[in-house]
Amino acid sequence: MLAALTAGLSTVSSAQTVNKIGWPSELKFGVIPVEGSKDATVRYKVLVDYLSKTLGIPVKFSVGADYAAVIVAMGSKQVDIAEFGAASYIKAVDQGNAEAFVRANQIKGGLGYNSIMIVKASSAIKTEADAKGKTFSFVDPNSTSGYLVPLVHIYNDLKSKPEEYFSKVIFAGSHEASILSVANGKTDVGVTNNLDYDLVLEKGAIKKDELRVLWTSKVILVGPIAWRKDLPESFKTALKDAFLGFKDAKGLDDMNIKGYVTSSDADFNPTCDVEKIKAELTGKK
Repeated sequence: MLAALTAGLSTVSSAQTVNKIGWPSELKFGVIPVEGSKDATVRYKVLVDYLSKTLGIPVKFSVGADYAAVIVAMGSKQVDIAEFGAASYIKAVDQGNAEAFVRANQIKGGLGYNSIMIVKASSAIKTEADAKGKTFSFVDPNSTSGYLVPLVHIYNDLKSKPEEYFSKVIFAGSHEASILSVANGKTDVGVTNNLDYDLVLEKGAIKKDELRVLWTSKVILVGPIAWRKDLPESFKTALKDAFLGFKDAKGLDDMNIKGYVTSSDADFNPTCDVEKIKAELTGKK
């Protein structure tokens, strides 16, 4: 009986060894820059520690210098998984061999959120018509709520190009930077999204009622966490199970989410449609 038990344990051990063949020695996890790198590292710490313990390998967490940097990093295998917005994910599919597997279920908004256009609360700008000729900040050319959706809105609803409607247009680089651009008077108007606006407010980077929302978009789907398609299937299975099993109350609270749910390419067909509209309107992909 002892021999049989030993043989059984040996079989399990062997299966576990075979199961991990081809696994990376560490998990490289990248995210697009929504806020400063230091703040993001703190917010994701509980999740990163959990993933390391669950997978049995170190996790290297990094925040991209910009959205494009994360797309390029996935394409060059400098990251194994990355959290994207919907628009940047679509580009990562084409350029970075990316494939969605989970996305966050937000405490506020669930699986959706909104792009918003903001001004100072004290600003004389009361309508979008008042914003004509003022200075304006997008977030990043690969941002969904910080560029794609408001860009199409400006073309379709304001019947103009941003560079013609506003006196000056900049890319702030991150959602927090776009918000602070307006709060600090660098630009008169800016875009971000309601979730990141609330995050910056909760951090105390801006005061309540310091800014005012000028326009709100229709609901946008939350972007995914995607893996490189060429990762071993057993590793992908372990990754997905780990994210779906993440239930740490503090970790979830730190990231303002309820947990993770399964995701796939099909979830982002609506964003693909908006990208096509943008291409038709601007002549640029």
